[in-house]
Amino acid sequence: MQALQCSSSISSRAALARGSRPARLTSRAQRVPARSNRGTVRVNALFGGGNKEGGGGGGGGGGNPFDMKNMMEAVKKAQTLVQAETQKVQQELAETEFEGFDEEETVRVVMTGNQAPKSVDITQEGMDAGKEELSKRVTAAMQDSHSKSVAGMKEKMQDLAKTLGIPNPNQLGM
Repeated sequence: MQALQCSSSISSRAALARGSRPARLTSRAQRVPARSNRGTVRVNALFGGGNKEGGGGGGGGGGNPFDMKNMMEAVKKAQTLVQAETQKVQQELAETEFEGFDEEETVRVVMTGNQAPKSVDITQEGMDAGKEELSKRVTAAMQDSHSKSVAGMKEKMQDLAKTLGIPNPNQLGM
């Protein structure tokens, strides 16, 4: 732009020195004649382009993607779905029982899918093993039951995520 202005002022001075009138600079829009053979371009893809009365109007495009009312309705629907599915899974976990045993199977511990202890059964053989050994066996049975309960809960949560369309973090390398 600077070069254009400098050259125009130089050519204006030269024209004045010769006694002629300086040429006026015009914008490109003034110099290039308008092309009348072009049609108007209508962009309908992003915002629909339909008429305001709600008739078709050759629109399409799915409406304004920035329409907050529709977006909030979609979020509320998704939230309701997630809550309903989560409650269903929690109920199933609460009703599911996982049994854990010690190595000798003299102690059995039952836990729910929510890791709540439900019962402990000890055989006569386990009682006869002595206080220290019985404590070890109960602990082993509780750990077995707990690990089975956690594995069951993870499986249910992965199924829930799959139902909701949430990707599995293990598959994503996380």
